[in-house]
Parts: sequence; C-alpha cells; structure tokens
Amino acid sequence: MAVTISVVIPVLHEQDRINGLIQQVRNQGQDCEIIVVDGDPAASTISRIADPTVMRMTAPQGRGMQLAAGVASATGGVILMLHADTMGFR
Repeated sequence: MAVTISVVIPVLHEQDRINGLIQQVRNQGQDCEIIVVDGDPAASTISRIADPTVMRMTAPQGRGMQLAAGVASATGGVILMLHADTMGFR
C-alpha cells in the first residue's frame, strides 16, 4: 500500500521564494498533496503560487494556527510540516 503524504507549509511574506520551495518538494519524486497556509489576510504569498494543484488557504497569523488549519485540511496518511525558510535555493 502506498503512503500518501500531505506537506503543510505555513507562510508569511514568502512570495519571492514560494514557487522555488514548491518545486523542490515536487522534485523529491514522491507525489504529495501540498497545502500552503498564508498568515497574511491579503494572501500575498498564496496569490503568487504558480502550481494549480497546490491547495491555498489563509489562517490567522502564527505558525501554530496556520499549521493547525493546514492539518485540518490534509488528506494524507503522513503529514510533513515544512517551514518555507528551512530549504535553500540555488
């Protein structure tokens, strides 16, 4: 049985790096559900996402609240909580 993975990414003003992060997650070779939860009510980061398969949502600012909102929407058997500032870009 295949393991399904949901990747929950809380963001705040990460519009310049979000597409690179999403691409790095996709490049890992494991098909997964990606959920980006923006703490900015103006949705400054999620409005810049190019990948149409990414689930986008807003939640009150604060990583804990954003993660909780993303986890509540996740459908995967495994949930990876990934912060946008933990991955390097070239």
